Amino acid sequence: MTRAMWKGMIVLGGQTVSVKMYSAVEDRTIRFHMLHKTDHAPVEQHIVRKDTGKEVKREDIRKAFSIDKHTAVILQPEDLDKLVPPESRDIQLTQFVTPAVLGDQWYERPYYLGPDGDEVSYFALAQALENKNMIGIARWIMRKKRYVGALTSIDGYLAVSTMRRADQVLKFAGIQPATNMKPLPNEMKLAQQLVSSIEADFDPQSWQNEYRQRLLKLIEAKAHGEKLVSVKPKKKAPQASLADSLKASIAAARERKVA
Repeated sequence: MTRAMWKGMIVLGGQTVSVKMYSAVEDRTIRFHMLHKTDHAPVEQHIVRKDTGKEVKREDIRKAFSIDKHTAVILQPEDLDKLVPPESRDIQLTQFVTPAVLGDQWYERPYYLGPDGDEVSYFALAQALENKNMIGIARWIMRKKRYVGALTSIDGYLAVSTMRRADQVLKFAGIQPATNMKPLPNEMKLAQQLVSSIEADFDPQSWQNEYRQRLLKLIEAKAHGEKLVSVKPKKKAPQASLADSLKASIAAARERKVA
């Protein structure tokens, strides 16, 4: 496992469990250096005034929030410093809820939590969450920012995912289809057959970032003085009815299984 990025203590009533936090995902974005077109000299960005184009030093920059077209509130650095929460290592558990109440839209970024000394208490909490099938709602401060998260148990270990706030999650209102757009019985049957036809074991290794792979292949080819031949995408066939599309998908799935 990678190096711990943060240490804290899960606080539940009068009990505490020391943990180490590890990132559960990794940013695989390919980063580029910026060079000048003609002589390939490195270039960098600077903040400049819009009216004169002159560079502005970072200490001379102030943040402003627009009230309307002609009015803005200017915030001084000391104003913002007062809003920074006090440092703390406590991960405060506030309540436990069932997984059903939290949809995917609430989750933001996952982290693994490993034991930091008291392994007995750590694994006891992980086992209790798993046995009761509950999620702990937690609050903590990390790197001058407040977080709300969902504490869970994964394969006997603790994990926490940061969560979005209520004002960030949009309601489903206005997305529901009209009553006359409900599928017909035969279309519903075909849809169920399609789901059954492509059932398979969970294999996340098959989910590759095709663009990243093509980009790495391009970089490697150019590094060796080679050229890649671009492949034009095939034109999409005219869209058929839902029933015809489902029948074709089911037939193709069956052929793949036979092969």
